[in-house]
Amino acid sequence: MASAVRLAAGADGRQDQVMKRTGRSVWVFVGLALMLFPACSRQPGLLSAKENARSNPLPFDNPPHRAGISPTQAFASISIPAGTRIVIRLQSSVSSAESRSGDQFQAVLEEPIVVQGQTLAPSGIAITGRVVEAKASEPREPGYLRLTLSAVVMDGKAIEVHTSSVFSKGGPRERPRSTPSAELPAGTNDVQFSTGRRLTFRLLQPLPLQG
Repeated sequence: MASAVRLAAGADGRQDQVMKRTGRSVWVFVGLALMLFPACSRQPGLLSAKENARSNPLPFDNPPHRAGISPTQAFASISIPAGTRIVIRLQSSVSSAESRSGDQFQAVLEEPIVVQGQTLAPSGIAITGRVVEAKASEPREPGYLRLTLSAVVMDGKAIEVHTSSVFSKGGPRERPRSTPSAELPAGTNDVQFSTGRRLTFRLLQPLPLQG
């Protein structure tokens, strides 16, 4: 009987120790939770992928303009790329006999400049050209002429351009047998581009249309 009492007392003592340890663990857990809760509440909320896309849309996700030009197509209208053909029509005659290096001549754009289906320069706009080289013919040497473009007028503003040049050299003309050489008209070996003449150039550098 005494042994049974001692065993029961020992079991009760072990249960009290387990309950005390369990109680301390619970209070430690509660304390840690109270310490971490304010820190977690201060962290910013994370957005989902869809919410982030709505709050920070990409430039290419913007809707097209009412004029029908998409946001990406607007970049193409900033400049006319190098290599683009420029076809002009002279508004005055130019000749190797009368022109000098540095002289200017006037022309208009004969064909519109279209890039990716968008007209960047309409036909009829004013264009200024420059005589690069000019040499009048001599008795045994033909004359020659080299021209280039220097500016185009867009919305009333002259924009400098850099284009290829057009070179032409005069050639000897066959003298009629009935005409003595002394009576040949002067300048028969000169180059002359008459009013209305079409000439083709190419851009060497991109032509900016917006500054």
